[in-house]
Amino acid sequence: MTLFLVCDTSGSMSEGGKPFITRTAVMTIAQWIHLAGGQEQIRLCAWGSEAVFSDWTMTDDYPEHMRVCSGTSSATALTRLLGDSPDGKVLLLTDGFWSSTETRHLKQWRAGLPHDSVRFIKTGADANPQLKGPDVFLAEDLFAALDGWLEAPSA
Repeated sequence: MTLFLVCDTSGSMSEGGKPFITRTAVMTIAQWIHLAGGQEQIRLCAWGSEAVFSDWTMTDDYPEHMRVCSGTSSATALTRLLGDSPDGKVLLLTDGFWSSTETRHLKQWRAGLPHDSVRFIKTGADANPQLKGPDVFLAEDLFAALDGWLEAPSA
């Protein structure tokens, strides 16, 4: 199974230590999977105006270029990269500040995916309070977001 770690690199993520919170979350997940002997493969994705996979493995440090945040988050770029049926689960690390058009696009994309295949990690003390639901977790609740989720089949 592949875990797609999508890291928001838009301009709103440049404040309040969010690049470092994201880095810590990514490295924590990588270490947790590695030490548990998990078979999950991680694909790291930078998501801003463009969405691109980083040349990264679980034993690498967090890419320096992903600490630079600017522009906006394009839901079209993200869904184009991941496709209509990503082969795995998607964890978005974000502050959740998107335009209404981008939010609509993400909701439509998620509606076509298996249930519980996408989760959000709200990053930063000022994360969007409108980003809520059973699939939304605070960064400090990272392990609760992952507990049993990766092993469970998407319905």
